[in-house]
Amino acid sequence: MFNVVLVVALAAILYTVSLWVSSQQKPVSFPPREPSLLPWIGSAIGFFSDPHGFLARCHKRHGSVFSVLLGGRNVIVVSSPVAIFSIYASEIAVPSFTHNQVFRAVIGREQKRTKFNLERDIFPVLDQALSRRALGDLTRSLAQTMFARIEHLTRVQEAQIPIMPLLTKPLYDALNVILLGERFASGTYEDFNILDATMPKRLTGEPFWFFPSMQARKRISSHLLDYVAGSQGENEGLIGGKFIKALQESDVPQNEGTCHLLVFIWGTHANMQGVLVWLFLFLLMDPVALNALREEVDGAIKDIFGDLHGFLADANPDNLDGPHFALLTSAIVETMRLTVKIMGLRVATRDFDLKDGDREIPVRKGELLMGNVDAAHSDERSYPDSQKFVYDRFAHCDQREGKWPTEGKPWFSMGSGRHVVSFLFLRLHICIDVFRWHEQCKGKYMAMYELKVSAILYLHLFHITPVGGVPAPWWPLPPQRRIIGIPHAEEVIVQVRPRHSTKQGVICDRFSGHTLD
Repeated sequence: MFNVVLVVALAAILYTVSLWVSSQQKPVSFPPREPSLLPWIGSAIGFFSDPHGFLARCHKRHGSVFSVLLGGRNVIVVSSPVAIFSIYASEIAVPSFTHNQVFRAVIGREQKRTKFNLERDIFPVLDQALSRRALGDLTRSLAQTMFARIEHLTRVQEAQIPIMPLLTKPLYDALNVILLGERFASGTYEDFNILDATMPKRLTGEPFWFFPSMQARKRISSHLLDYVAGSQGENEGLIGGKFIKALQESDVPQNEGTCHLLVFIWGTHANMQGVLVWLFLFLLMDPVALNALREEVDGAIKDIFGDLHGFLADANPDNLDGPHFALLTSAIVETMRLTVKIMGLRVATRDFDLKDGDREIPVRKGELLMGNVDAAHSDERSYPDSQKFVYDRFAHCDQREGKWPTEGKPWFSMGSGRHVVSFLFLRLHICIDVFRWHEQCKGKYMAMYELKVSAILYLHLFHITPVGGVPAPWWPLPPQRRIIGIPHAEEVIVQVRPRHSTKQGVICDRFSGHTLD
């Protein structure tokens, strides 16, 4: 027995020494590789089970640049702002996540081969319709249509409502009316959320029981098929008629066109819902921030618009920008910094050296590049108390019209560079909005104004408090919680009371007519 133990011990010593010798003889590779025991699979299990936790641990071990093996592909991960921007701005590294992959995740199959080309047929429409200078009619219509759906709550003494439908159903319905027109029937909100809740697993190919979301998708598709097959009139919304025309000109069958339109609808709504809910959850946890934003909104409505009626009539981009909404803009940008968990992948089309400050990172053709935006957004040198919601963190930055108050800080929540396919619009849950990310996010202005209009209405009209008193902090999230894209928020029941005893409904009757069911 003793001899056996001695032999095993000697073998272990010899093996350890041989590893040490070989490591001394082998040059240190750059970037350093995260070790893994499994060939080909590499670190895929650890990464996909907890993407952000896995990357955080690797960042702590290796620093701002390292590589990992994921399913036979070498992935170079960088977290310095310079390197992340270099990836997204590079002509050599192209997006590895395609419209077809998003299509397959939402629809459950590959798109059929047609002449329809998203970039050629739809991007020009979005360039024109969603540019900042063209958004005045949209933002005014959004304010009026949303108010029409929440005005009834100003007439009740109080109500208890889950915060998710309270904040997002009016926005969902209003935006559908604006983009697709009145002919697209309402009543798809619940089914949309059922489908959206499964998107993280759909996008990563994780097996799960699809039946509820398949039924929800089937019901939404039925509405959309009626919409696509119906007569095309003048009231087809800002995007709907042009989208259908592009499909028809490419001879896309109606059933297939319905699928493309459903993917568009998912990309339009998913992340905005998550950002809006998290903005209010952060405010509910921070009464000082909530009161400061409410005072700013009340003051701006009085000084800029005169009253609520004036806001609804003239909620255009010029009035929504500038220093009078500096705290609100800052709070929205801070919410995105914390919650938009981007992990955009790009693939190198040839060998090149990636610039990272004074050093260069060797990249080989076919390797994947990942910008670890979460690490950049959590850098204490750029963002002291980086895990905290600091509502005025960006309030003293440049507040010029049409500008983002993030200059000088690493902030990638709205993308960067050419053809960015990012995980924002999304509770993007991996959120990839291929419709809004080109050059930079095509819908970045519309996204900000959607959030501003929604927040202004709720802050000005209502007291919103969690049922049961001050909640335990929802943030930071538990470290073991898996996050892909914007984290799911736990459902919170809130008490809603009107803030004004005056007859808001009488003042604004011409904007009312629809209610939150």
